[in-house]
Parts: sequence; structure tokens; C-alpha cells
Amino acid sequence: MHISRAFFKISDLVNHPLRNYKRYKGVVVEHNLRYSMAHKKENKFDVYYCPQKKTGPYPIMFNIHGGGFVRGGKQYRSGIAKRFASLGWFVVNIDYRLAPYGVFPAATVDSILALTYVNALKDIYDLDLNKIVVTGDSAGGYYAAHLIAALNSERLSKSLGLPEYNGVKPAALLTFCAPFDVIKCFTAPTPFDMSVDITNCVFGTHYRDNHIPQDFPFADEDVNILKNVNENWCPCFLVAAQNDMFCGGQIEGMLQVLEEKGIKHGSFIARARGDSHCSHLIPFMKGTPAIMEAVDKFLDEIRSR
Repeated sequence: MHISRAFFKISDLVNHPLRNYKRYKGVVVEHNLRYSMAHKKENKFDVYYCPQKKTGPYPIMFNIHGGGFVRGGKQYRSGIAKRFASLGWFVVNIDYRLAPYGVFPAATVDSILALTYVNALKDIYDLDLNKIVVTGDSAGGYYAAHLIAALNSERLSKSLGLPEYNGVKPAALLTFCAPFDVIKCFTAPTPFDMSVDITNCVFGTHYRDNHIPQDFPFADEDVNILKNVNENWCPCFLVAAQNDMFCGGQIEGMLQVLEEKGIKHGSFIARARGDSHCSHLIPFMKGTPAIMEAVDKFLDEIRSR
């Protein structure tokens, strides 16, 4: 029994109606398409699009859901997927192998396979492959950034034995409340040692406390996003919450590295009353409109290129 899986399962069930109640007219949804036969249960995705908002080839939003690395699913991000589709995006909302059944870097492997498959959908849905935005929240934000890192670092790809990607590289990265230095996040003290449990789930370890020893199975350069930003990265927009009990203090280091590497970037720190970890997923929260207004402005710049 993993306490982290129990906690985030409850979170999924409680938050699902709050995050996904809103309806968007004209949005077409296709469920459970398959991007790989390697893992039939997990290697599926949904697509969302709105034909009435189509003004040319669809720009693509490639979404990786969060859930504490151990839970979540594409169905729990249907609300935000429909929102972006209603604005003219072709949203690809993927599932991937969750920890502990998919040990790192399983989720990155699956994300590469899914993004590769999206390239093959170009003519079927009339997609603009030059306008792919990779996005994710929380753990999904980490995997979104790790995906961008893998596509732009031959060293990282070889070190982790990742699949080759021959598709069009994404035009932008958009993250919400993401941990970029996961070791720092996982070693932070938490009630019931939940961070230790998540560490063991993600990396297949068996630690009893949050002090990671020298025999950690992965090099810091393979798991830490900050160590993998280079001049090849695409523009980035990072959203964080000032009061974030899970990923607080993570955005500052990433913004500094992006600045040092000369990568075009922007950010929004949510400070409204009630803003917290991934509260942007709840449409009626006070701070959500301001967050999404900043996000849409960034996305409009990507679309207008």
C-alpha cells in the first residue's frame, strides 16, 4: 500500500467535478485513441477540437496530466482540454505509465512515443506541426519539461535509453506548478513521509527517509531539469502559485537558468486569495481568470508566428 497513491486518488475523485464541470459548445472529443501497442492500457490519448474555431491548420496543445507522479489520468484534465479546444487548439491529452508500475523514465518514454504519433496525424486532422505546445501541470509539468530536455539533449537521451524522436520539435513549453528540481522536491519533509513514498515509487528505490544516499540509481543530470536547459530550447511560459505546498520555490531556479541560457520565457505567479497548487484547473477560483489570461497571451504569440 502506497500512501501517496491513496492520497492522490482521493484528490482526483474530490477535484474531478470541480475541475471539469464547465461545458464548451462545439468541442468534439475522440476518446481512447492509441499511440503505441507497447502498453495497451496506458498508451492512449484523447483529442479535443472545435471545427467552428478552425481558421487554418490546427495549432497543437500536447497535454501531460499531473497527479503526484503516481495517480491522475487524462479524464481528469477534460475541462482544461475542452477550454483550449474552444479557443481553436487541437488538444492531445495523453495517458502514460504511472509510478510505481512505470519506473522513471517510463513516462518520458511514453511521451516521446505519443508526440511521435501526433506527427502522423497531420493530414488526418489538418495540423500545424510547427505550432506544437507541450504542456503539463504538477508532475505532468515536470514530464513536459523533461520531454523538451530529452528532445534537445543527445546526452540525456542516450543516458536514459530514450526512443529516437524524428518529428517536428515543439514550438513552446507551458507548465503549471511544476517541480523542476525533483530531488529537492522529493527530499522535502512531508506528513506521513509522503515524499519518501513518491521517491520510491518513481525511481524504484526502497528508502526509509528523505535523505537520498550516494547509490541513487540516476545521475542528477538525468532527473534535474535545471541541468538540462540549453540554447536549443523553445520559448517557455511558467505558471506557479505563491502558496504552493507541493512545488513552492521551484520556479525561481528554472527562470534563472532560462535567463542564463538566453531562452525566451515568461511567467505568472498566482497570488490571489485561494490560489494554490494547480488551482488554475478550477474555473470558478478567483485567480483563475488572471492566470489563464496570461497563458492565452503567451499562446497567442506562438499561434501568430
